[in-house]
Amino acid sequence: MTKAAAQVLLERYWEDCSNQGNVELVRELCADPIVRHDPGGETELSHQDQIDRLKIGMEMGIKIERVITHANDEWAASVWNMHSDSGVDGMTMCGIEVFKVENGVLAHCWNTPYANGHWSPYES
Repeated sequence: MTKAAAQVLLERYWEDCSNQGNVELVRELCADPIVRHDPGGETELSHQDQIDRLKIGMEMGIKIERVITHANDEWAASVWNMHSDSGVDGMTMCGIEVFKVENGVLAHCWNTPYANGHWSPYES
């Protein structure tokens, strides 16, 4: 089964950019700026803003694990866990994000405030 376009972009962003540190790939995968829709407002992040955020995460040893991703060619919704490989105390977080693809790149992201801890495993 072929993966949906939005899922491929999101997986490359989290695995290649976030987990593997290929931060320059942001320029290929994301809009400039990407619009983050948070409760109470929007934030536009340029490619450089996104790269700087990823570098901070790399310094902290942040790794993202997707728990569930559902996508089509235009939208990707993902439930994720995050932890620190470098042993930063208390660095276990989780969240849900929804991404919209425009012109072949991740252009919008909606997310709730992150929570401490991890989502419990999904058992089918």
